[in-house]
Amino acid sequence: MSTPPRRQPAYLEIADNVRGMIERGELQPGDRLQTERELVEHYGVARMTVRHALDILQLEGLIDRKRGRTGGTFVRVVPPLLELTRMDGFLPQLRERGQTVTSHVLIAEETRANPTVAQGLAVSPDDPVYRVMRVRRVENVPMLIEESFFPHALFPDLLDRDLSHSLYELLDAYGRRPTRKEESVAPGVATALEQERLEISRNLPLLRITRTAVDASGAVVEYSEDTLRSDVARVQVITTG
Repeated sequence: MSTPPRRQPAYLEIADNVRGMIERGELQPGDRLQTERELVEHYGVARMTVRHALDILQLEGLIDRKRGRTGGTFVRVVPPLLELTRMDGFLPQLRERGQTVTSHVLIAEETRANPTVAQGLAVSPDDPVYRVMRVRRVENVPMLIEESFFPHALFPDLLDRDLSHSLYELLDAYGRRPTRKEESVAPGVATALEQERLEISRNLPLLRITRTAVDASGAVVEYSEDTLRSDVARVQVITTG
């Protein structure tokens, strides 16, 4: 006597169904999905089951869930692919695509280097440094939290400058444009504060990028710890032989 095939859990069936609609083009990038209540009624399941299915689709990068009055669940637009190793950073690459990028300065202060920052900037612990934290938005969508540190000795009046534009262009004005960068990338989970600043849910994966930039003289001019939304931009590394 044969055993009837076991049905998979309802949340997987819902995820498979919506995924298939996206793959077949029945749902296009930017389309709004039904509300959770409508999905509950459509599939005849509990709300928690629907949320579990949506969590899976979000982790797969197929949908985006937005908060607020104009929020909802949308089919994700494929994010731009940005080259991590370009010396001029992400901003010119986004401009080349015709996208509007804005910066909101959250913190601009003089502080003392903690051990991690001191090592990154090749200064002594407690040396004076500048800390600049910004949220970069692409087409008014938060993409990146930048937390950058600069040696006070190299940029004595940095806080008097306009920090809302490209910081590398600003360093160039000091004659300290970076010529070499060392970067490391690791996956991360958003903290509560990062969720608020990036306007995301707790389940959205992030990329944490740590960078040290050096100018032509060999001086370290920047140490930064950036947090990138993986649904808004992807990164690639290009090497040459």
